[in-house]
Formats: sequence, structure tokens, C-alpha cells
Amino acid sequence: MKHIEEQAKELWNKTFGDSREYIDKFFNLYFKEGNFFHLEENGKLLSMLFATHHRLKIDDKIVPIAYIGSVCTQESHRNQGLANLLMQKAESELSNLGKKAVILIAAHEGLVPFYEKMGYKLCGIEGINKTYFKEINHQEDFSQYRIKKTKDFDFELINKVQQNRNNCIIHNESTLKLYTITDYDIVNLYKNEEIIAQCVAITDWETIEVLDCFCLEQKSAEIFAQILSKEYKKDVTLKFFPDSRSATHSTIEMIKPLEEKIQSIPNEVFMSLNLDT
Repeated sequence: MKHIEEQAKELWNKTFGDSREYIDKFFNLYFKEGNFFHLEENGKLLSMLFATHHRLKIDDKIVPIAYIGSVCTQESHRNQGLANLLMQKAESELSNLGKKAVILIAAHEGLVPFYEKMGYKLCGIEGINKTYFKEINHQEDFSQYRIKKTKDFDFELINKVQQNRNNCIIHNESTLKLYTITDYDIVNLYKNEEIIAQCVAITDWETIEVLDCFCLEQKSAEIFAQILSKEYKKDVTLKFFPDSRSATHSTIEMIKPLEEKIQSIPNEVFMSLNLDT
């Protein structure tokens, strides 16, 4: 019988349709104890999920948490409660690893009742989405700005940005590395040759989608979007960290505290980037 890793890759491909190249790179990063959880029977993989490790910033407190994703079960064993059992197993082991809560993003609204029965609650806030059209605002002087694709993140900049964000997931080098092996673009914004913002974007769609923009000022995100629009001659949808006045509740981002003492996690948590497929 095939090794569990090979079975897991095949199940991932059948469930999510990602390329073998991407799957191999993902497994190189996360197929290890503490990240990969599964159920098997006589050497046959039945169900699996991955967990990536993060920190959640709540005002001045930093809480260790895990993000659960890529939950899937063999088609022949679905509707038997295996995903529920596996998630309980993973939650227990993650709690033993010191995680105070687990978060997830439901694939669609129909899954929300399933997760609510398991103790998850809606928590997310969607970023402010604004579309910038091809006609750039010519009243603004953008001559001092330029953008450039890069292959890696500027963690010094990102850490500065995350220090100023509240109620948000703190991304770390290990999880952001995933985006360096995808088709997403990492783009820098420079002002007078000094980097002032960095974003993860999908530029080959009909409309460019910025998944997150790491910038200290909201204005920088707006300038970023306008220059992306000018550079690629496309509309741009920008998702950036919102302030409390304009936050909107998400219908799919959910969180489950693993300890009673952190039940006070706020109902509005900004998750930002989706961490896997």
C-alpha cells in the first residue's frame, strides 16, 4: 500500500484540483508532525487536514493559535462523521501544543452550521474592497512612486505593519513562504526609492485582486492600487486592513477558543490572507 504521504497528495489533488508541482511544494513545507493530521485504517488514508501555526494579536495581547485548512475525506468514506472526529483530534493535539484557539475559513456558507455545532463562531471582518478603474486619477502626482515584483517578503516592513494592527492574525515567515511557491505576485511599492508597502496580488485575472497590502498608512494602499491599475491596464480590487468604523462582518471566517480564559476573543478578527487552497 502507498505511503500515507503519497495517498494524501492524491486525495488533495482529487479534492482541490491543484497541480502536483504545487502539492509537492506545499507538502515539503507542512507535511510534518504538528502540521499534518489524519485518520487511517489498515494503512489506508481516510481523512486529513493541515494546521499552520500563528499568533493572534488582541490589543496588546499575543495569543498562539492555529489555522485549520485543507480538510478532506476520501469520497468512499464521506458523511460518516470522520471530518468531525479528525477535527476534534487535531484540536486536542493543538491544545497540547499550547494553542489557545483555532481558526478556519469555511469553503461556503453551507458549512457554517456544521462548524457552529463544533463550537466555532463567526468572527471575521472582511477587508474594505474598493475597485480602481483603468483611468488613473491624473490630479495626483505619482512620479515619485514605482512598483516592482519581488520573490520574497520584506519581513522588517511587515512586522512594523503588524505591530500597528489590532485583532488580526500575525503572519510569520514560515506561513508567508507558501506564497513564494504559488502563482501569486509579491509586489513592492517604493516612494523615492524607499519601500513603503508590499502586497500579495493575483495579476493574471481579468481584474487584479490584492489579497493583502502591508502598509503603515491606508493612503499607501490606495496609491498602490492606482499604480497597479496603471501598470497592468486593469481594474484592481484592493483588500486592506480596515478600521473599526467601516468593518463588515464576514460570513465564513470562524474561530474556536480552546481555553475558557480566552473566551473574550473579539467577534471581529482580521484574518487577511487565505493560507492554502
